[in-house]
Amino acid sequence: MKKFRICALLVALAVLIAAVPFTAFADGSEPGLIYDFYEKSVMENYGYTSLTNCTVEWVEGVLRHTAVENIMEADDGIGDPNFMIADAQYSDLDCSEYPYFAINLKNPSEATQFEVHFGTDEHGLSASNVFHLDIEGGMDTFKTFYCYIPTQNEKWVNILNAPGGLSEQETGSYTAPEMEEGGSFWEGYLNSLRIDGVYFGGRSGLVPGGTSYDIAWIAFFKTEDDVKNFAGPDRTKPTPEPTPTPDISTIAPFGTIIFDSDDYDDFWTGPNVIDDVSFNEEDKCYDISIPEGGDPFITMAFGSYILMEQMDEVELDTYKIMQIKMKIDPKIGLQGNIYYSTDEAPGAYAEAQNVAYRYANTEDWQVVNVDFTRQRNWTSILDACRLDAFPSTSADTVVKVAYITFFKTLAEAQAFADMGSQFPATPEPTATPTPTPTPEVTDTPEPVPTDVPPTEEPTPEPKKTGCGNVIGGTFAVVALAACALVIRKKH
Repeated sequence: MKKFRICALLVALAVLIAAVPFTAFADGSEPGLIYDFYEKSVMENYGYTSLTNCTVEWVEGVLRHTAVENIMEADDGIGDPNFMIADAQYSDLDCSEYPYFAINLKNPSEATQFEVHFGTDEHGLSASNVFHLDIEGGMDTFKTFYCYIPTQNEKWVNILNAPGGLSEQETGSYTAPEMEEGGSFWEGYLNSLRIDGVYFGGRSGLVPGGTSYDIAWIAFFKTEDDVKNFAGPDRTKPTPEPTPTPDISTIAPFGTIIFDSDDYDDFWTGPNVIDDVSFNEEDKCYDISIPEGGDPFITMAFGSYILMEQMDEVELDTYKIMQIKMKIDPKIGLQGNIYYSTDEAPGAYAEAQNVAYRYANTEDWQVVNVDFTRQRNWTSILDACRLDAFPSTSADTVVKVAYITFFKTLAEAQAFADMGSQFPATPEPTATPTPTPTPEVTDTPEPVPTDVPPTEEPTPEPKKTGCGNVIGGTFAVVALAACALVIRKKH
């Protein structure tokens, strides 16, 4: 009898346990997007651009953000160190699905606020796309802090930029209307992420020169419970799947422009902070002479060449990779940007139509592959591109460009570069022979919250890690038997 009672009790207990819901600590707490700065090579591949009054460096497994010296000028509000994480443009993060922001940091300064700006495909990067979260000052260990972005965006748009906000108080004008309760610009898909960092006050942060803090990781989550249950980044290294070697016979560069003469002067238009663009007879390339200063760029008039029938239309749904043979001074920088417009997205060059790429650290010729695969607006027919070879230049410099071409895949583009990037010569025209008859032919510690709303039950979501791969490398020119459409200007 006792055995029967014990068995019945165990069965009832098992049924009761099975009926109790439990929290999924693994898949359910994974972030939708994470930037983990533990490994230097991974951190560098995220890409950092538009550095303003600051430095960004990898130090013992973390990102260190430091305000440069002597930027504190309280009279006019200067003191706003910030940088962009270029890889955010590849994130595919649905903002409405992932409204929680979390950061693991160590902040030895006295600041108790942290500022972030963002851009989406519905709201470009601007002063109003901003949120803050509460942090602690005087820290000597790492800790996780988080916030609910929509609420903080509404709050800080009004504090900083709406009528009566800090912008109007300090400059006499405001930059945004008051945001109504429940409003937010955190919608659409994330494509820009700017880290302003520790915030001391005023409309622009007022960060004293020399202020420094460390970030271990930043991430976006679906729910507050997901943030609380997140155990940290998975830093194991699974063996990557081998990249298949492309079939050499299928590699076909398209829309190639080889700058082997001075016939291409009209391809380069709209220079900004550019001293000169001229053909270099000895190197068979165009030299872009850039003076010391900020925001140098020049436009490449693909659309005009298409209209003049100097090249075929580049169908962007097919050709996702732009390859450029370049020569740069690596001391100036190791990152550039390509902005673009198409016949369906002509508009101004915006952050939503911008891809960052990285240079190899060499003074030799190199091939840069710019990957537009994850750009939503890279579709239909190419109109024009803007080459921002560097965000800024610390000295006068020259950027050399030898050719531009397009590929369907990154694997094909890199294989072409590895094999020498030598294009076949355009044959000389010959007299048309007399026709003769031919036969028929057959047939990819606890986190600290900042004013977060009630939570909902988490929904498991596969983890995404941000990292847009742009490959650059030096090469030796060797012969390649590949079919290529070579564009040479008609006379």
